[in-house]
Amino acid sequence: MSRCAVDNLSCGVEHLFMMMEEPTSRTGKATEMAVLEIEEDAATSAGAGGARGGVSRRKLESRRKLLAAARKLFVERGYHETRPQDISREAGVGHGTFYLHFEDKLDCFLAFTDEAAGELEYFLAQHVVGVARFEDAVRELLRGIFEYSAAHPGVIAAALTDASVLSTSDIGKKMPMTRWAEGWGVLIEKWKASGDVSSDVDSRLAGHLIVGAIKQGGGYAARERLDTEKVIDGMTLLFVRSLKKQ
Repeated sequence: MSRCAVDNLSCGVEHLFMMMEEPTSRTGKATEMAVLEIEEDAATSAGAGGARGGVSRRKLESRRKLLAAARKLFVERGYHETRPQDISREAGVGHGTFYLHFEDKLDCFLAFTDEAAGELEYFLAQHVVGVARFEDAVRELLRGIFEYSAAHPGVIAAALTDASVLSTSDIGKKMPMTRWAEGWGVLIEKWKASGDVSSDVDSRLAGHLIVGAIKQGGGYAARERLDTEKVIDGMTLLFVRSLKKQ
């Protein structure tokens, strides 16, 4: 891998997860973080006993409770079997509070996937520091994904729920699996530019194939309790041989 590719690898990893977020969605991570920062600043400036500060803190806390409850239920029950009222009840807040923070269940689900994406991004960032070879980069990205999955059981599977079960109409938003696949496509384009990946590879298609392989292969490995390092090595070999410039 060229020096340029090494310098851009961390940026590519960031794109991998930025692509998981819908820029126009009010639950996008950048927008969400900006809102939280504004609320926290308002709470601080109003003082501990100020009415404005108290309201902001309560709003921030109720959103955090709702997201924690949504995460738990989406993982345990799945998207389809989780209702907004279930999330409110699990969070210990009134049902009306749910709609103060989210338009509907899908909006809440997308906020959950944004949160998970940020966590996974941190895991991957630790693995790609100083990585120079294309094959090693693929291996470390996979290792980060498996480590995150082990630390947060069921989160990735829940976040990659098939879009067809979420809405029967065009919702105007890309689902996490599509955005993740497009993020892999961004990385593959960078590797094509560095000469590590064949120029005739369809980056977008390859991204979808990789995400599908990780989802299906990872699920199979978990059910069969396969050795994680062997699974990572096998996936790395498969991906590299399929993409690498001959």
